[in-house]
Amino acid sequence: MSLYKACDIRGPVEELSPELYRTWGRALGNRVGPGATFLAGGDVRLTTPGFLAALISGLAEAGARVVDLGVLPTPMAYFAGRHLGAPGVAVVTASHSPPGINGLKWTVDELPPTEAEILALQRSVEEGLAGPRRPGGSRTTFDPAPSYRDWLCRRWQGTAVTGKAIVDPGSGCWSGRAAPLLAAAFPGLKVEAIHDLPDGLFRARNPDSARPEHLTALIAAVVEQGADLGIAFDGDGDRVSLVDEEGVVLSPEETAWILVQGLAGEWPGRVFVYDLKCSSRIPEEVRRLGGTAEPQRSGHAFIRTRMIERQALFGAEISGHYFYGELRGGDDGLFTACRVLAGWAAGGRSLAAMRRACPAIHATPDLRLVVPAEEQEAVLARVRSAFAEWPQSTLDGVRLEFPDGWALARRSVTAAELTFRFEGDSRSSLDRIVREFASRIGGLGERLEAAYQTQKAGTP
Repeated sequence: MSLYKACDIRGPVEELSPELYRTWGRALGNRVGPGATFLAGGDVRLTTPGFLAALISGLAEAGARVVDLGVLPTPMAYFAGRHLGAPGVAVVTASHSPPGINGLKWTVDELPPTEAEILALQRSVEEGLAGPRRPGGSRTTFDPAPSYRDWLCRRWQGTAVTGKAIVDPGSGCWSGRAAPLLAAAFPGLKVEAIHDLPDGLFRARNPDSARPEHLTALIAAVVEQGADLGIAFDGDGDRVSLVDEEGVVLSPEETAWILVQGLAGEWPGRVFVYDLKCSSRIPEEVRRLGGTAEPQRSGHAFIRTRMIERQALFGAEISGHYFYGELRGGDDGLFTACRVLAGWAAGGRSLAAMRRACPAIHATPDLRLVVPAEEQEAVLARVRSAFAEWPQSTLDGVRLEFPDGWALARRSVTAAELTFRFEGDSRSSLDRIVREFASRIGGLGERLEAAYQTQKAGTP
């Protein structure tokens, strides 16, 4: 697989080098022009300091005024961009990926890169056309943490939240930061943390907080200590997952449902941007509350861009990213935790009760099958042909609409895989949709049916 993904750059560290980062930096610096401010930071991975130093050198070679943010959560880097009015922000990170992976995220004028821009960057590097070296480049440092803390406290000033929360930064970028920030924003809340020391090898737990099997220590801590909720972040801090007081990990749709309810009075005339893989129950609820719901391709960059284009109120991707018009379309795992805490306190109900208010969702998680990249289009074409009688969307792969549910087949943006997801109005509808889908797509269908049965057997 190429380092150059649909939404960012990411790959094994053996395929990365300081020279690549220097070249990417020069190309990005030339995007904003000489003398423009470009912020650069990175996550806790062991390879990040060297790659960040090279990125900064490349930005300065292009004549940019580079502000070195050091190691920090990705949301704090984007906050710094808003706070300083900088046109460019870049973060050396592989987000939720394992420690042997690293990469690069960036925005220019608050917009993440398009696929075409990422491909253009790839070509410029391969052809040695990263742009000229310009005089006048400089490097300064800035710690946005105090300003971020002040903003967070002002934003939630007067919001009375009591009880106990346990935070699990997973040894990632929110380590040593999230618990004090939540305690400062909500002085009545008791906050404790586990896995709270940064570790670029992520030995305490996997940095992907979206998978419940990675949250066993947090679940145990919440139940054993009688906490009201648990909050887990991914490696760079933009994703968040929640555990209720009963030790149940909320699905991303259940979290989105709670956040939609917290915005109930603001929906008339406003837009909700949602991941095409999201359960239909969430956009249906937005429409009931007076909002407009618009599907978008799965992927952080696609949803954030659409948030900005539509000046949307809220957006959700089922990997655990939640986006806000208040953040100019951006996402922030800690800000999401604050919104949930504020809604929980205002409603006077436990998080488990809030979870149960969400309608039952009969949907699979992502069912991923390894399929060589050169064979993926043929599979998608087979799906389109096999279900030609049903309404189809090709916004992202192929989504089929049935009277009692839907099916989605799409390319993974990060691996040589096809991702399948299904939803039915009931468990029996879901079973039927998966069974019929698998029966019509040839040999791959047997693998898909097996993956579904394995997932089903592991579902409580």
